[in-house]
Amino acid sequence: MNEDRARAALLRGGILWRLALHSLSFNSLPSALIGLSRNAVPFGQMLTINDITHFDDDLSEEEVDFICGTYYVYTKKLSWWPRPLAWAGSGLDVGFWSERCESWFQTRLENIRQGVSRRHDSSDNNGPVNNTHWKHGLKFNGATKKFKKNLDAACSDFLATKATGKLFFYSLVCTSDVLSAFIDD
Repeated sequence: MNEDRARAALLRGGILWRLALHSLSFNSLPSALIGLSRNAVPFGQMLTINDITHFDDDLSEEEVDFICGTYYVYTKKLSWWPRPLAWAGSGLDVGFWSERCESWFQTRLENIRQGVSRRHDSSDNNGPVNNTHWKHGLKFNGATKKFKKNLDAACSDFLATKATGKLFFYSLVCTSDVLSAFIDD
């Protein structure tokens, strides 16, 4: 994965972030995080904030498909890893890469390496599957989606009412404070 695409995948977070980390060597990680590529303006994402236009690297759908190991079998779209839409709102999408996420990732990766995923019968949950199967297979805890929504709302409210110019720091503090509040209750 080239550094421009790696940076774009790292910025997306979730499963794309972890797959990008897996494919990068740690030696190339710092250069992927330096900043915008020259391709950000013609091919990236354009954001307008306070009437100022900003550009950043982004991935095309084809690149997302490639990273997730997506391919077509007849009329079915299957992938070895969940695509971002299936990951979003799943039981593993808690706003950060948790220990449970890593455990799931390592188990899945090991199953693929060991050939567990080569069976093609309908009961094979380790092979490439469609987006609907990913969504159902990643539910785990039904309250996760509500928790993530409340966490995002609490952090947004905190940033809007209490953060002044130190967004990154306050974002981290807010996330840990909100998590602590949920854990302590």
